[in-house]
Amino acid sequence: MYYYKNMKKNTNEYIKNNLTQTIKVNGIYTIHYFKYGKNFRFPGESHDFWEMVFIDSGNAKIIEDDKVFDLKQGEAVFHHPNRKHNIFTNDDFANSAIISFECKNSYLKLLSDKIFTLDEYEKSLLNKIIHEGKINYQEKLNDLYLTQMTKRPSAPFGGDQIIKNSIELLLISLIRKEISQTKIAQEVDVNLSSNQIVDSVKTFLEQKLDNAETVSLDDISFKLGFSKSYIKSQFKKKMGISVIQYFINIKIDKAKKLLSQQKYTVSEIADILGFSSVYYFSRQFKLQTDMSPTEYVYSIKADNVL
Repeated sequence: MYYYKNMKKNTNEYIKNNLTQTIKVNGIYTIHYFKYGKNFRFPGESHDFWEMVFIDSGNAKIIEDDKVFDLKQGEAVFHHPNRKHNIFTNDDFANSAIISFECKNSYLKLLSDKIFTLDEYEKSLLNKIIHEGKINYQEKLNDLYLTQMTKRPSAPFGGDQIIKNSIELLLISLIRKEISQTKIAQEVDVNLSSNQIVDSVKTFLEQKLDNAETVSLDDISFKLGFSKSYIKSQFKKKMGISVIQYFINIKIDKAKKLLSQQKYTVSEIADILGFSSVYYFSRQFKLQTDMSPTEYVYSIKADNVL
């Protein structure tokens, strides 16, 4: 009885650590593994989910928008959602594994526009995904034009979770490497002046003007390799306004130019500049100019008449 009481007392001293899920894969679309012949060319596609292309042997060229990646054996790229991409070979064969999946985590932006060389651990995760794809789904993985996978009635226990966990572990491994390299770059560039940081932020924001993209401090932090708080303080110190307010200001300046051209409606300009709604755009425009977008157009017409 004494032993039992002590055991109960000690058990109450344990404190649980809740586990957070940093990277969450919500689902998969396709798992491919096939061989390309010489001079193969895929017609190209775009979709609203991520896709990883890994070259298991041979060589292939990957095109995403206006970027070209030359992939060798053991290398991979990630296609960002909604970017047109295709793959082709010249006078060479290539075996590839392609995994398309949904993940809404902003850290995946670190994987865009880069070539990765997978280490043995990452290759083992990819092999596990391919293996589980074969035994969990009915379709052959070498069907290039496969767009939907059907679960086998006899699919083994836990197959979905193995695929999900393996993709998440692969992403975490690659993102950890990118974050580590970013920290190293941050240490190397520790003497970068605040003026250079502010100029880099301004350049980054100006490049986003015509892309109808929303921009967060997380995006800027990833791009420049500095913490959000440091970027915020340095930018506010020099410019006198926040980073986001500066972005809104240059959007309004661009809106004035577009309105003066009289080629677009107010709604179209709101979309072009990436405002969440025409109402929000109009409200920000009036705060900056004391006029609504429509009133601004009328004032331009009046000036032209005079």
